[in-house]
Amino acid sequence: MGSHPQERDLCSQAPCAKPFPPCRAACPARVNIQAYVSLISQGRFEEALEVIRRYIPFPAVCGRVCFAPCEEACQRSNFDAPVSIRLLKRLVSDAELPIEKRARAEPVSPKHGEKIVVIGSGPAGLTAAYELVKMGYPVTVFEGDSRPGGMLRSCLPRYRLPEDVLDAEIGYLADSGVEVRTGVTVGRDLRFDDIWGKGYAAILIAVGAARSRRMMIDGEDLEGVFDALEFLRDVNAGAAVDLRGRVAVVGGGNVAVDAARTALRLGADEVVILYRRSREEMPAIAGEVEEAEVEGVKLRFLSSPTAMLGEGGRVRAVECVRMMLGEPDESGRRRPIPIEGSEEAEPFDAVIIAVGEGPDLSFLPEGIGVTRWNAVEVDPVTLQTSVPNVFAGGDAVTGPTSVIDAIASGKHAASAIDLYLRGGDMTLLKEGAIEEKTWATEEDIIVERPRHTPSHLSPDARIGNFREVELGYTRDEGILEAYRCLHCGPCSECLVDEGLCEADRAEVDEGLCSGCGTCVLVCRFNAIHKDENGVARVDEGLCKGCGVCAASCPERAIAMGKPPDASLIRALTAEAVENE
Repeated sequence: MGSHPQERDLCSQAPCAKPFPPCRAACPARVNIQAYVSLISQGRFEEALEVIRRYIPFPAVCGRVCFAPCEEACQRSNFDAPVSIRLLKRLVSDAELPIEKRARAEPVSPKHGEKIVVIGSGPAGLTAAYELVKMGYPVTVFEGDSRPGGMLRSCLPRYRLPEDVLDAEIGYLADSGVEVRTGVTVGRDLRFDDIWGKGYAAILIAVGAARSRRMMIDGEDLEGVFDALEFLRDVNAGAAVDLRGRVAVVGGGNVAVDAARTALRLGADEVVILYRRSREEMPAIAGEVEEAEVEGVKLRFLSSPTAMLGEGGRVRAVECVRMMLGEPDESGRRRPIPIEGSEEAEPFDAVIIAVGEGPDLSFLPEGIGVTRWNAVEVDPVTLQTSVPNVFAGGDAVTGPTSVIDAIASGKHAASAIDLYLRGGDMTLLKEGAIEEKTWATEEDIIVERPRHTPSHLSPDARIGNFREVELGYTRDEGILEAYRCLHCGPCSECLVDEGLCEADRAEVDEGLCSGCGTCVLVCRFNAIHKDENGVARVDEGLCKGCGVCAASCPERAIAMGKPPDASLIRALTAEAVENE
């Protein structure tokens, strides 16, 4: 697949002229979900991936680790269960990766003279670099580690994100023209003055939030007490980490869950997550928490450590106080309140602290502001720091968020840098209200179609290794899952305006039509009716081009501008047999 001509995409920052379906409105990167799901339902995987890559450069990564806010907004939830959007993204991404795990891109020739530096090769930095390269800028990414990827590589466990998948995604960006220089730490190997001296016109700070926060309690310096991010880095780097006996993990976020599941794989006899709030307030992805429980991780809620207790310089126990929940705090979650006199010590052989992360900003030169929360201070609209041609984005600005939020921030930063260098109107970046539009309501009669559950590695097969746990969909399973989409957004979201579905409307051969009405019954969009002569007629304004009517017509009287994929017909036929 080749690269795509640059289309200035400010959809994630500015009001769009067209209303969005709820799934797309909920996506931080405003990916055209309805478009690629529609293409998947027709078996057009390559085109679906092409649509995804117009909006994000990490489809295979997001297909594995995104927390999928789009699925929470999916209108199918009003009827049975949301469409499995994340796994559909993974399906087409994996399908288009060749055996050597490399989907090559054609390089984009620079058309602007201004050179740009990006500091950090995590999802925000690499996304910004990719977008800027597509715009025609020469971009160099500086990364302190020996390999690019930021925390995607250094901290995400391999059972969630295999390294060869990440390599393939980054290889695609490198093929497109993104230059990454590893082993270069800005502030130590390279100063800001050196960057300006080499003629770079703008800098983007995208160093992420790669430093764990401390609890500031007694005993944190004991042997056997681990910093969660350093622990995960060591494991991913192949370092020998001896972790046996009972292990406590303190925290309730994704890093805590990743650390707990990793500890089990290293041979811990028992792993207990200590979290000071209840399960409802736990910020970790629910599916990851459930998988942790399947593997044997235990959850202890309303429990907060007050001290690490040691013997001979090594941790032997954790003293915890029981908590109760009060009124909601600024995060919207109920505030945990210690219960006086409830302290109790429990023996543990190791403790992993995962109570939050923040950026390391010690490399910043004087003149670039830092907030009291130790984040880079930026204009929220332009992402400019106190130095106009220095920008910042991602977790270095917001604190730890999600991969898709970091990607959205990288897109925003790229648009901001482009507008700044071209002398454009920076107010275009101001986010406006996103108009949602959907025809699906709870009063609609929708055929129930169960969500397809993906295969997972059995719990026994996960012991002592980091094999990928979630196995995804087969081709036919994915087509059937995509077919569950209600296409509840406006018709323009089915790619008519993007040149991929223009000819895909149904056409009826009057001579072959018997007037049986099968097509009327199977069409979910009320796009087919019978005229006064009993012949089927298609309303082009309502037809979504899904091809179900053509696949179901016993007389083969309906033709599509582009025939439905054979896999779609097979899958729909199999589903019809199952439902009989």
